[in-house]
Amino acid sequence: MSSCTEIIQIDINNSEPQMVVEANIAQGEPATVILTQSVNFYTTDEYPPVQDASVTLTDSEGKTETLTQIRPGVYVSVIMKGAIGKTYDLHIESRDKVITSTCKIPHFVPVDSFRVVNSIYPGGGPPLTPDQSANFYEVYVSYTDPAEKKNYYRIVLWVNGVPSKNNYIYDDRFTNGNQVENLLVVYDPELKKGDSIQVEVQCIEKAVYEYFKSIGNSSMGPGNSSSPSNPYTNLKGAILGYFSAHTVERRQYFIEKQDDINSHSSDIHY
Repeated sequence: MSSCTEIIQIDINNSEPQMVVEANIAQGEPATVILTQSVNFYTTDEYPPVQDASVTLTDSEGKTETLTQIRPGVYVSVIMKGAIGKTYDLHIESRDKVITSTCKIPHFVPVDSFRVVNSIYPGGGPPLTPDQSANFYEVYVSYTDPAEKKNYYRIVLWVNGVPSKNNYIYDDRFTNGNQVENLLVVYDPELKKGDSIQVEVQCIEKAVYEYFKSIGNSSMGPGNSSSPSNPYTNLKGAILGYFSAHTVERRQYFIEKQDDINSHSSDIHY
């Protein structure tokens, strides 16, 4: 049998570069704002940074700080740190572009437990024979959702300092007031003793939740930012990006051995 393959090049219109905003401020931590420009569909390079912008942050007490550019396109606060219950106004000016956003750090919900289980496949348990590979790590994060208010969560998963591309967001629509255990799965046959798995649990505002929820329904990402549909944003003056003011709690687990068959709770949290 034979077949014929024809390479078809789709003609996709180029678009004007758009500023992409990734702005975060967490409780007890300085603000970080990353400014880049979008690229066309077939461009494989990284987003070019937006340099020499004016980025200011004002809290609900009226204190204002102009963020410092520490490297191309990355701006941080030196004095201001996030505080639970405070609202923050972000103001960005670059050339003729003005972008603003407002976000509040919500109530803190602590992590009750964090454990990691090594399995042959998700839910498959430990190896049955000495030569059987166990390349899956089940990451369990538990917390008690407050019943008196609507809550939104985001979990960022890191493996050896590299964030996962998966988007872990949750609301309490069906779990209000309940004990909640979320499962995140890591597959990596290269993990070895001493490597780390870390989670960063955030309590976020609804608008930030809607942004990350919409990411799953859009084709935004490096190399194809001129997408047919853009994600939701809580920015004014821009269509790509977000501003998140959130709580943060981190837990970390260090792999003890490649075929570790036990589950563990981490004592390292901050």
